[in-house]
Amino acid sequence: MYIGSQFKFILIILFLLFVALVFILIDDSKRDFEQTQQEIKLTFPKNNHNFTQIPIESRIKIKSGDSLYSLLKELDIKEELINKIILDDNLKEFSRFRIDETLLLRTDSKTIRIIKYRGKQLPVILEINSDTYSVFSDPSLFQKYVFFKEFKITDSLYQSGINANVPDVILADLIYIFGWDIDFAFDIREGDSVKILYEDTYFNGNFLFNGDILAAEFINNGEEISAIRFSQKGRKDYYAKDSSNIRKAFLKTPIEFAKISSHYNLKRKHPVLNTIRAHRGTDYAAKKGTPVKVTGDGVVTRADYSESYGNIIDVLHFNTYTTRYAHLNNFSNNIKVGTKVLQGDVIGYVGSTGLATGPHLHYEFHINGKHTNPVNIKPTNAAPINSYNLANFNKIVNERSKLIDNLSNNE
Repeated sequence: MYIGSQFKFILIILFLLFVALVFILIDDSKRDFEQTQQEIKLTFPKNNHNFTQIPIESRIKIKSGDSLYSLLKELDIKEELINKIILDDNLKEFSRFRIDETLLLRTDSKTIRIIKYRGKQLPVILEINSDTYSVFSDPSLFQKYVFFKEFKITDSLYQSGINANVPDVILADLIYIFGWDIDFAFDIREGDSVKILYEDTYFNGNFLFNGDILAAEFINNGEEISAIRFSQKGRKDYYAKDSSNIRKAFLKTPIEFAKISSHYNLKRKHPVLNTIRAHRGTDYAAKKGTPVKVTGDGVVTRADYSESYGNIIDVLHFNTYTTRYAHLNNFSNNIKVGTKVLQGDVIGYVGSTGLATGPHLHYEFHINGKHTNPVNIKPTNAAPINSYNLANFNKIVNERSKLIDNLSNNE
């Protein structure tokens, strides 16, 4: 009898745990739904804003040793004002710089603005006017406005977009989004057309910076390719209208605009050892210190030094694939075994450590432990819209598609 009672008690506990898990999953789906619901509410500017006096904009990438003090010194801010800023308790979080973090600097004849992003939150702005400074982070001071542009390609995609007054930042994002499916060097045809819906952020009614592309349509050689921005589980991605992810599970290369200096070759003569030795990866020539990006989401399983590979990082992806990054000059901050990384994160910098004749990245791709030629990899798409968010995603697709059609017809 006692054993039977124990068994019933265990069953009850298991049932309660199951119910709790169901509610957690439902709650997660609601959080996703509530988050993306906000994306439907788009605001267009009531009047044409004046873009003729856009201040100088530059992006500052934080390096090792950089600080708010050193940045302000470079900007020729007076020492007395620098000390006030550094000692301001309201700027403690602002002054904590992270290596590889990017700040936005905007200057005009009277004002310097240093803009720091905070993930999904609106940015914090440090505004300096000669002998005074102010800090702005109140959401009510920021406005997001939506803009629409369309153009036909008569030259290169970039130049045609510039001619249509599309901001270069938006064009760069457009090339990244559609670059998964379109080779812009070979696939573009004269007469191809582009429609873009994007948002800009304003501060107290003044243009601050270009935001994200919300939706885009690309007619390439008669075929329509669409992209809709959508966030789920805290990650922003772009999806086709059928809910598939445009982003692939792996980047084509770990270094932007890199040149292959040595291909995968099982009978290559080693440049240092001067013997025939299998080269089970692809080498990318690049300057020392060039950022190296992890090609897919994963977990760091190795980050150490090898006599042959030099500074090396291994990343495990989906318990099936492993990518290897070797001869690194150094690792990015916080990279160690167990670190979770997202596609595109900078994990290290090009070097020539180990057996290397010069600075380059040696990149390997393993499938279930077996070496594979990285160049021949045809990665699948990243995760699609999940079932909890599908109805909301379809609603956004319909609304933004109709909006683009209406705006295009009114052009």
